[in-house]
Amino acid sequence: MTAKKKFWFILLATLTIGFAAFVFYATNVKTIEQDTFIKLYTDYLVAQDSLGNDVASSIKIREQLYKKYSVTEEEYLSTINEYNGDQKKWAEFFGKVMENLEGQQKKRRIK
Repeated sequence: MTAKKKFWFILLATLTIGFAAFVFYATNVKTIEQDTFIKLYTDYLVAQDSLGNDVASSIKIREQLYKKYSVTEEEYLSTINEYNGDQKKWAEFFGKVMENLEGQQKKRRIK
C-alpha cells in the first residue's frame, strides 16, 4: 500500500472513529492512558490495514483489542472524544502512533 493510500485510509478511520466518539460525547467515562492508547490504536490501524474496511471486521478487531489492553468500548470512545476536542493533543498523539508504526516496521525488517 502506498503512503498516500495509507494516509487516506488513516484519515478515513480517524474520521469514522471521531464521529462515533461524538455520538458518545455525553459520557463521563475515564480515558485510556496515552501509552496504552498509542499501542491499541497502532494495533487497530495495522489490523484494519490487513483486513480492509469491513464494518463487522472492524468491530471484531476493536473487541479483541479491548480485551488485550483491558479497556472498555466506552473508555475507548471517551478517549477518542477527548483527543478530538484538542487538535494539538490529537496531532501529538497521531505523531506518536506513526512513530510506533515505523518502529514496528523496522522490527519486522530486521527479523
